[in-house]
Amino acid sequence: MALTTNSKVWSIMLLVFSFLTMFFVVLFHFEDLFIVLIVGSILVLVTDRILTGFNKRFGHRSLWERRVYGLTLLVLSILFVSLLFVGQLSDMNSLVDSQEEYESGITTLFSTYGSFFTFSGGNADMTGTPGASPEGAPNGTAAPIISGEDMRSVGDYIFSFFSSLISKLSFFLFTGLLIIPMMFRLYFSKKNVIVNEFIEYIPLKYQDCVNSSISDIGKRLGDFFSAKILESVIVGAICCIGFYLAGINGWFFLGFVAGLLNIVPYIGPVVGAIPAVIVGFIVSPTTALLAVVTVVIAQLVDNLYLIPYMISGKVAVSPLVSILLTLIFADMLGALGMILAIPIYIVYKVVLTEFYNELLKIYPDE
Repeated sequence: MALTTNSKVWSIMLLVFSFLTMFFVVLFHFEDLFIVLIVGSILVLVTDRILTGFNKRFGHRSLWERRVYGLTLLVLSILFVSLLFVGQLSDMNSLVDSQEEYESGITTLFSTYGSFFTFSGGNADMTGTPGASPEGAPNGTAAPIISGEDMRSVGDYIFSFFSSLISKLSFFLFTGLLIIPMMFRLYFSKKNVIVNEFIEYIPLKYQDCVNSSISDIGKRLGDFFSAKILESVIVGAICCIGFYLAGINGWFFLGFVAGLLNIVPYIGPVVGAIPAVIVGFIVSPTTALLAVVTVVIAQLVDNLYLIPYMISGKVAVSPLVSILLTLIFADMLGALGMILAIPIYIVYKVVLTEFYNELLKIYPDE
């Protein structure tokens, strides 16, 4: 269909686009608070989706029976997750308290197996120039490309990253406990009231468009985040099972981290695998290899089954556009931009499409 040439349509479309852009700019400016709001919104949407499915499954039961079933399932789920976390507390504490042991172990392992990563060619340096030896190595001998000190620096960075992540989680936890329960209350008790009050401030001829946009955005984002959470749970479960069979301490925590970071496209799976591989190396190279195999199997399941059949069906976007959006948002906003690239694309696509179609009815071409 040919695009309209009506200047009024494009003027209003530009205003809508500018408003959306300013809205997201303000949210990203308050990044930490934005993350809490995102997590809260995801939990609200997923909970709403779970309640809808639960009512469809047990809708023929009485109100009290549904409440008993729901409360029972909730208590069992909380107990199951709590037992897993309690059972892993000692392993998690050992991971945090043994940072120096792991760093020295990494250096020792690299010194032992460093012959696999050496310069070759006798008197050739990195550039292949004859008559030169790598810095710190006698003339005519091979030296490792990466020294034990380099590996220690990598270990320091990884552990400091996760230490800062854990400390930042305390802020998110405190803020979330204040804000997220309020979001649940507002959504499930006054959702329609809030939407109607917001729509009342919109000009009358655009109210249907705004209402349908809000409804469509909620449905699509709910579908998308439900699929992403299920994807991360499956990947995390595969990693937990593999790490447990490999004999890695803290297998549940490391599998949980791998599944959680899988939400970040492209780099998330790699970053999530690093802690498990490092801890596995301390046990033995075979254990580290098993950790790598586990992550590879999880990513094969994710890329060959979960993404094509679960994620792609929720978002009508080509793989090329998805990659470009992820790279652009990663460059502008970092890891948070990578996670939110597709959801933001969904919001823009729904709002702009709805407004364009509605404006064509209001301002048809002459």
